[in-house]
Amino acid sequence: MKILFLDSIETGTYGGMEEWIRLVGSGLADRGHKITIGGRKDSEFLRRVSLSNPDINLLSLDISGDFNPFTIGSIKSFIKKNEIEYVVVNFTKDIRLGGIAARWEGASKVIWSVGLDITKDSLSHKILTPKLIDGVLTPSEALKKQITKFGYIKPELVKVIPIGIPKLKGDGNRAECRKRINAKYNITENSIISVTSGRFVNQKGHVYLIEAAIEIVKHYPEIKFLLLGDGPNREMLEKKISELNLDKYFIITGMLDNLNDELIAADIMIHPSIEEPYGIAILEGMRAGLPVVASEVGGIPEVVINHQTAELVQPESSSKLSMTVIDILSDTERMKKFGAEGKKRWDTFLNLPNMIDGIEKYLVQFSKVEATNG
Repeated sequence: MKILFLDSIETGTYGGMEEWIRLVGSGLADRGHKITIGGRKDSEFLRRVSLSNPDINLLSLDISGDFNPFTIGSIKSFIKKNEIEYVVVNFTKDIRLGGIAARWEGASKVIWSVGLDITKDSLSHKILTPKLIDGVLTPSEALKKQITKFGYIKPELVKVIPIGIPKLKGDGNRAECRKRINAKYNITENSIISVTSGRFVNQKGHVYLIEAAIEIVKHYPEIKFLLLGDGPNREMLEKKISELNLDKYFIITGMLDNLNDELIAADIMIHPSIEEPYGIAILEGMRAGLPVVASEVGGIPEVVINHQTAELVQPESSSKLSMTVIDILSDTERMKKFGAEGKKRWDTFLNLPNMIDGIEKYLVQFSKVEATNG
């Protein structure tokens, strides 16, 4: 198959759907499919993709408005020249740029891969979106329910394929990872390390973890909270940490190309999201064998198993979060069990080969339908 993935994420941003595209593109390329990934010129997204798999072709684009004729023309020419069969789009802008280009060219199928509910109850969305897509992929039933609520995306058009991630690179030796992390962040050997991974935006709920930390550190003064990531709320979060006199407990790492050491070295993952269509970060924690405390929102209950691989808590409640973290940290055996069961769940069900199998079968169905109709 010849597939073009299109993602217009801003140049300095890299999030969950960009990681999904990188993983899926690389996995399909490894199976012999011709993969191109398109994005903004000089973007962090394309930079990371370029390091991922030498068999992936990159399409660097000047992207501005949703209906820019020059961008649409460039995509259309690329589709035609490279005989692209499928255009997989992400944002509304991608639906319009890639969808119009594909319809203009006439042969490609357009698949909307939805990582966040960006549907709107507006005339332009109701009219344009159904005309520009042939199918929809979502990682969770929760997100499927969200995007079909306005009625212009029909449930039968949507295929749920859970996200899967690959095995960790390297030997994954916890003692060695812990040594490196202790040295990197000046953490003492007897510290408890908590990790929270995600962009610093409102929906990730970092502020509730900071507020919960007031009570947590009373019981566990040796804890260190590693906030893995960056984003527009960084300054606000740093100010909040200082106002609550929690500076010595929090470490903000900034954007990292590789989280393996931080995850393997950690003792627990805390994920206080307000909104979460799926939760790749949680899955990464499970892969590393971490017990998880997370908000009971969106697709998270489909990723973890409550009381077996994680404890789920009411979102936007610092008190519930602190009580649950304190409780689980007091029970070493439960932490070990959750970590082992979470890793088993990832390895059995939520691995990369399973996801690539599902996406391959899903895309092939369009060829079969077309052949039957022909």
